Amino acid sequence: MAFAIYFLLLVLIHTNQVLGYENSNSARDNDGSMKDILTSQQKQIDFLVQQVSELSKVSKNQRIEIDELKNVNRNLLLTISDLKRSHVSIQHQWSVRLDEETIEKMAERDDQSVIRKERLLLPNPQTTHVPKTNVVAFYAYMSQDFPNPGASHTLVFDTVVTNVGNGYHSTTGVFLAPETGVYVFSWSMRLFNGEYHRAELIHNYQVMGVAYLYAPTGDHTVSETIVIQVNQGDDVYLRTQVGDNNGDIESGSGGRSIFSGWKLN
Repeated sequence: MAFAIYFLLLVLIHTNQVLGYENSNSARDNDGSMKDILTSQQKQIDFLVQQVSELSKVSKNQRIEIDELKNVNRNLLLTISDLKRSHVSIQHQWSVRLDEETIEKMAERDDQSVIRKERLLLPNPQTTHVPKTNVVAFYAYMSQDFPNPGASHTLVFDTVVTNVGNGYHSTTGVFLAPETGVYVFSWSMRLFNGEYHRAELIHNYQVMGVAYLYAPTGDHTVSETIVIQVNQGDDVYLRTQVGDNNGDIESGSGGRSIFSGWKLN
């Protein structure tokens, strides 16, 4: 646009020169009138030059704005490119996560399938054969009062009710273990007015438990139970303890003094 204005200025100058040449004679006659025309044209030229200068400034500002817009556009393109890369990365992460979750679910299903198969392969508990162990058990009581046994005296329970395994011997009062295992032994002692005794259980000459009873008046009973490991051939029996013992050990229809034992396993 500035070039077009500049071309118009050249045309006007050339036109003025032509007019000045053709009318040089008349200009001499009318010099004052020509000066006015030239002055007017000069003003027009100055105006046009001013317009060209202003347009040049506008054009320069527009180029600056265009450059700025280009920079903004470049930055926007970079931002869009970053967003695309970020979007692709997020998609990849979600894809990996979904793949991991899918693998975990498949693994869980496989584990559950294996567990179900293992359960199906397990034998039915109701039909599983469990080898039986031999039962060992005895129960005996005194058929009558045991008269004043004194200290360290073996107590004999002469009436045998149960003797599975034939470990108890009623003539000596000793239980001879037919098998090794964990055994439970229980005994009770009945006393009457003023009697007192300590009955201790002996396993291979070692005291494993003691039951003490003092009956100041009336009829009284004391009981004791222990659980011990016994090997085959060990002997177990009851005896009165060393020390003071007084009176009979009662046993009759009103209450029995007893000795029993059984193997747990």
